[in-house]
Amino acid sequence: MKKNVSIVILSLISMFLFTSAILAAEATSVKITKCQYEDMEETLIVEYDFVKGPKGDHVHLWIDGKEKKAVKQPKGFKLTGVKLSKGERNVELRVNDASHTELGVNDTYKLTVK
Repeated sequence: MKKNVSIVILSLISMFLFTSAILAAEATSVKITKCQYEDMEETLIVEYDFVKGPKGDHVHLWIDGKEKKAVKQPKGFKLTGVKLSKGERNVELRVNDASHTELGVNDTYKLTVK
């Protein structure tokens, strides 16, 4: 009897750990890994790690609190024709679902334009 109870308990613990690992892998996240501005070409380069999770579909780019573009690329992009004035700029990526509803997952990079 004790052996059967032990097997059941170990099975439940294994199921819990397996389920936790799957849920952790599906957690939505975004992290900016590189952000630079090339003034002469007016080009913003952003590279990031994006885990879509169960609801995430794409990210939206915001600069200094203003939305600029929806981005579907999974790792990064170059955006040309961007005029940024000198000083510190907040470059933010916000995760959205397929209907463009924000999920509350974002990352901000403080970029200094010289």
